[in-house]
Amino acid sequence: MVIETSPTSYKRISTLLAYVQGGNVTTTTLALICLNEVLTFDAPCLQALIDGKAIKLFLNVLEANFLGVRRSQFAALRCLNKLCSCRVLQKDIMSSRGVYLLFSCLNNSDYELMLSAVHMIADISADPSCWATSRECGGVQRLIDLLSAHQIKLTCTSQTTKSENLKLKLTVAQYAAKSLSILYRDEENRRVASTSSIINVCQFWIRSRHQNVTIPILILLQHLSLAASFRKQVNDSGMVLDVLHHLQSTDMELKQAAADLILICADDQSAFKCFYKQEFVAEVFQMLSSNQENEALMISLSGIIWKCSEIKVCIQQFEALNVMPVFTQLLESQPVQVKAYMVGTIGTCFRNLALRDMVKKTGGIEIMVSFLQTTYIPLIVNLNDALAKGSEDPEILVQYLQLDAVQLIWSCLKNSEFQVQTSAATALCTILKNMKNANLQIENSLDGIECIIDLLASKRKELLIPACTLIHNLAKDKNALSVLVEFNVASHLMRLMKTQHEGYFETDLVILNRSQTPELAPPSANFRTTPEGELLATTYDLKYSRPTYTADLQWNRVWNAKSSCLKPRPYH
Repeated sequence: MVIETSPTSYKRISTLLAYVQGGNVTTTTLALICLNEVLTFDAPCLQALIDGKAIKLFLNVLEANFLGVRRSQFAALRCLNKLCSCRVLQKDIMSSRGVYLLFSCLNNSDYELMLSAVHMIADISADPSCWATSRECGGVQRLIDLLSAHQIKLTCTSQTTKSENLKLKLTVAQYAAKSLSILYRDEENRRVASTSSIINVCQFWIRSRHQNVTIPILILLQHLSLAASFRKQVNDSGMVLDVLHHLQSTDMELKQAAADLILICADDQSAFKCFYKQEFVAEVFQMLSSNQENEALMISLSGIIWKCSEIKVCIQQFEALNVMPVFTQLLESQPVQVKAYMVGTIGTCFRNLALRDMVKKTGGIEIMVSFLQTTYIPLIVNLNDALAKGSEDPEILVQYLQLDAVQLIWSCLKNSEFQVQTSAATALCTILKNMKNANLQIENSLDGIECIIDLLASKRKELLIPACTLIHNLAKDKNALSVLVEFNVASHLMRLMKTQHEGYFETDLVILNRSQTPELAPPSANFRTTPEGELLATTYDLKYSRPTYTADLQWNRVWNAKSSCLKPRPYH
């Protein structure tokens, strides 16, 4: 846009706005047409628009409903569309009144007016301040209706051929889909979607050859499919099988949108029929191998492969396709998001003996262990899980010892992120158990043990259960047990025993029972033995002035809902 600095621009704009406000329909229309030609973003022009309350005048024209106002409304929309990119005036256009009037134009059967409005709505939808108003005025539902514009009879002022009329309808559907693909970022707007009607019309456009409509349709389906109920509808409709064809498109934007939707829909593995399509894995793997320069596409494709790895039939295809050299290469050359997905995939592949051997031969273990010092949380979480699964192989365990992998996993407990702490504690439980079964020297960490005890102060059940399980496993080792005693772990365990989470409650009992030493118990505990010679720790519940026995695993444990304490069976 040419920026003018004429000193007369302020006066010119003010005069035209006066005609818009006080003239008849013809004068108003001509003034709006002239304004559209002379509008600039120079300071005098903007000041004239603000002083003359131009946005309010344009909205008044849109609100008018008397005979012959249609041309004025069309001209006003053109002016508003031009000014929409100006931040100074944008907030007035995106006010509740402005958004409402724009959506009201969509109820008009006049095609040109509707097209101008929906084009502008597609532009302003990117601003979150419009999302609530769009929903409250019924605009979201109207846009859904316009997705079926090919079935709507529209009125055009000029004579149009059949092909021109179809092209105009496609444009309406395109901008309606584009607007919805943005508005559906809002969870409340997603709830407006009628699953049955919108799925049918989306499937129509996905099967069509009109990419300008198909791409925003795929994007809006991505947002809607974040809800499990809608995702199930998409999978049950068989629509994803149609989306697969777009993965072969030469248009990278269309291919990316298709891959992103497949990645989301693949979360429901039981309903995702593509997993069981014989050539599906081969197609995705081939694209993964040949599109390594496209970072965004590689992230989606590697995520799809990761979800494929959870299906037994896909694992068998991995073996036939000899995938591991490519997976290992991707670990070295791709961004961290792709690495996270590939590590998760390799972890699942450890269940297959042939694929496990391929990982060892391609140097995948060394590469994965080197990632333990990264800062990308999803990658660390998947690493801990994968290394735990790989520890079932004695040869891989030996590699862990050579690469100091166990010590690096211990260090993950110091990470401030809850997901990393949980995955590290869970992985250590599995790895230490497998090391003992393989008669390998168990590697403990003094700092790590201190960290795991500190984690007992957490209120997250997901973290407490693996933490208690890890302490349980450590208590089997005399050296580790002495460290636990030194850190007074029993006082933490006794506190947890008063909670209602039975999972780590039982673990606490086992730890205390296994220790067989009064030094492990807190100072408030008394000890005596059962007739069978089992050491029994007794603490006193001050609230009820009676002993609560904490180590007899043969008790019938019954929770008291009111007091949240345990009722032991009488001791004889």
